[in-house]
Amino acid sequence: MWIEKRANGKYRYSERYEDPYTGKLKRVSITFDNKTRQTQKDAQYALNNKIADAMNQIQLKKPNITLKQLYDEWYEVYKQQVAEGTYYPTKDMLKAPLKDIGHDAIVNKIDYVLLNKILDGYVYEKELSNSYVSTIKSKLNQMMKYAVRQGYIINNPIEKVEINFKRNTGGQKIKDKFLEDDEYKQLIAYTEKANSRYALLFQWLYLTGMRAGEGTALQKSDVVQQEDGEWIAKVDGTMLAKGRKVHEMAKSNMPKTAAGVRDVILSSKAVEIYQKQLEMNPEGSFLFQTSHGTPFQLQAVNSFLRNHKVRMGFSEDKPLSSHIFRHTHISKLAEIGVPMYVIQDRVGHEDSKITQQIYLHVTKKTKEKLATNLELL
Repeated sequence: MWIEKRANGKYRYSERYEDPYTGKLKRVSITFDNKTRQTQKDAQYALNNKIADAMNQIQLKKPNITLKQLYDEWYEVYKQQVAEGTYYPTKDMLKAPLKDIGHDAIVNKIDYVLLNKILDGYVYEKELSNSYVSTIKSKLNQMMKYAVRQGYIINNPIEKVEINFKRNTGGQKIKDKFLEDDEYKQLIAYTEKANSRYALLFQWLYLTGMRAGEGTALQKSDVVQQEDGEWIAKVDGTMLAKGRKVHEMAKSNMPKTAAGVRDVILSSKAVEIYQKQLEMNPEGSFLFQTSHGTPFQLQAVNSFLRNHKVRMGFSEDKPLSSHIFRHTHISKLAEIGVPMYVIQDRVGHEDSKITQQIYLHVTKKTKEKLATNLELL
């Protein structure tokens, strides 16, 4: 693309392309009032569209392919590229945008204006989080890139999309990501009466820092006592449940991330829970099971926490899910002075951002200790 200043003070943007039928070079152009960086991006996009129109849609391999047809084709390829724990959530995530864009929409007619309107609506009207909407955009981008590679469209409309994300006002307070000692105790006390099996799972997650999917996927054989007497739990997979019936649930051959493959040292309390589970569940391979001998479904576990949190003594605003026990484990290790890199290795964090946020947060107990020590100055 090149830019020429006109006599009237405006700027003409031009681009050449080769006519596929004659082999000769042709030119398309468009005029704007300025040549800012954003205007140059707008001009390039507009010129690309002009070239696409000029070259005639007959060049496209499937000029009338619909969004639903593209999605079905792309998804089958996508399933071969990622783990089951990734492609099932992607399927759910894209249901809304596929419907809002239109299953019958012709892919090469979909433009960035429509996509921007829909994604902005998710942020402000449906009040979805910035990160969730950003992930939706990323998945749509992967699908549209596939369409470009297959010759179904010339330009990827997602490349032009710029979501007006909500201003970050601090988001969820870091203290809401984990439980204080008194909160943890009241939760466990309530759960022991309501569902003793859930109570043991929650304590295990608190004591080990495992992701809930890793904990529920544990096999009895994954917990071993080493020659030195130390007990460890081998984490090398997560629960595959999405899109499966209960009897089809299984442990994957990989955890959420590569860093998730690890040996977790068990405390004496964790070993007691392990031994109790063996007594409670003599049959089956899963360590944690329901009273029917089936593995735990995280959807049911999280529903229990949401539905009972007020009776547990929490406010409606308190975010409560099975993941909070992992964060609580991190906070307790930080409180007793365990170095951050050790914590990160123990919980299998590939990215230390969350670990660092919790690590740097001063818990109630630490504040109380500081207040006491200040009197010694």
